[in-house]
Amino acid sequence: MTDEYRAERVLGVPEVTKFPPQHDLPQRRGYHVYESAQREAAVEHSIHDVASLLGLSAEAVGADVLEAVRPLLAELDRLRALAERNERARDYLEREAGRHSLLPCLNRRAFLREVERRAAESEGAATLALLHVAGVERLRGERGLAAADGALRHACVHIVASLRASDAVGSLGGSDFGLLLAGADTDAAAGKLDGIRRLIEAPPFAWDGQPVPLAVRFGLHPLAPGTDAGQALAAADAALRNPPRDVRR
Repeated sequence: MTDEYRAERVLGVPEVTKFPPQHDLPQRRGYHVYESAQREAAVEHSIHDVASLLGLSAEAVGADVLEAVRPLLAELDRLRALAERNERARDYLEREAGRHSLLPCLNRRAFLREVERRAAESEGAATLALLHVAGVERLRGERGLAAADGALRHACVHIVASLRASDAVGSLGGSDFGLLLAGADTDAAAGKLDGIRRLIEAPPFAWDGQPVPLAVRFGLHPLAPGTDAGQALAAADAALRNPPRDVRR
């Protein structure tokens, strides 16, 4: 068996290490959550704080008791600041984990999780829509990745602007979007999706001053209580691929 890997040298060690490290540059101090919380928690405590902690009256707390308990209060302040910082960081990471890296919408995992939550909570009528933007793949091949990303942002912005705060939209990959329309039956959802289709298609998306025609198709499926998100999405996809004969989109 022949070796099919390319073996020429791309970048050798001498090229990487021939320049000595610049020790005279200012060093950036590292950031540590523990130290940061400790610095933020540096506050002065009074006798009343110690009395409240020990469950005593202020008169029963002397200067010696205050000095003895002050390190404990400082540690409590540090732990409280650290817990608040960790909670903020957790909330931020949870929000970021559900956002799409390019588009102003949810990613696929977060969107399906939202569908499951709505189905489990039985918040009334809701419709799941699968919207496909045709023409993006052709644009990707002719104009490149940046043009395709621009077309997806164009579609996503119109979708998000047309929905309510109670609705949800997510990118399902490629040029497919999932929409969860709360409080809407399939007839109302079809009207909403038809309006979104017109916004995306006309006026046409333009790249480098040239119009790029996009075509939108969508499929709908009512979201019943207890419906599995994957099954509901598959049903909406089937409706997209096999629309009723009397429905023109």
